[in-house]
Amino acid sequence: MQTQAEQTPDDITIERFNKAIDRRLTFAQGYNYRGIAYCNKGEIDRAIEDFNTAIRRKENYAEAYSNRGAAYRMKGDYDRAFEDCNTAIRLDPNLPEAYNNRGIALKLKGEIDQAIKDYNKAIELDSSFAYAYYNRGIVHYEKQEFDRAIKDYTQAITLRPDLVHPYNNRGNVYSRKGKYELAIKDYDVVIEREPDLAEAYCNRGMALLNLKRWKKAKADLTTAIELEKNIIIDNFGKDYEDVEDFEQKHNIKLPEDIAAMLTSS
Repeated sequence: MQTQAEQTPDDITIERFNKAIDRRLTFAQGYNYRGIAYCNKGEIDRAIEDFNTAIRRKENYAEAYSNRGAAYRMKGDYDRAFEDCNTAIRLDPNLPEAYNNRGIALKLKGEIDQAIKDYNKAIELDSSFAYAYYNRGIVHYEKQEFDRAIKDYTQAITLRPDLVHPYNNRGNVYSRKGKYELAIKDYDVVIEREPDLAEAYCNRGMALLNLKRWKKAKADLTTAIELEKNIIIDNFGKDYEDVEDFEQKHNIKLPEDIAAMLTSS
């Protein structure tokens, strides 16, 4: 059992709303906010149960529909996610979170241009909505609109400098543009804040390879493998056919020990 010191903010939120719900079983907002905390903890089915109860307790509860849509999306049920977000938008056309959530579902369904329209609408409704900029940046990156992606990630960072993933993703864009020093600065921030995030070490290691900083690159790649065994091979395989392909594209010759790390299990 967790001690108070070991509890996360989400655990504390759940305890708080447990007490509030015990006092008033019809407290729809309590179920909604407890559901959000369960989502944050990855307990998606419990979250959906709470959103269901919130919707039963409060008629036309747009925010709960939007949140349930996000939970269904986390389960991979994009059709239900889309349906719930549509309901939320019908009930409250000015709810930016619903557009953002629907945009994510659309993006995962491959409807990229429609997703961008939803992110645009979310930002139009709330220009301080950092996650909408972040999500729009992801889509711009996938469309290889790198300058637009950088602009969106930078805005997300400006609004929420505590978030690490916009730094990591902006670093990836800088790497794709060959701006490896800028990429490394972003990965440094991520690693400082989340020292167990294997992806950040992998990304920084690859950027360092392009600068021929072999010792530091190898150290980062080694750390990435220690944190997540197959991350280097899996990520490398998405971008390159083999080491020779990498060397030709980047006009670089890798040391043998590092080349082996990129292709050996």
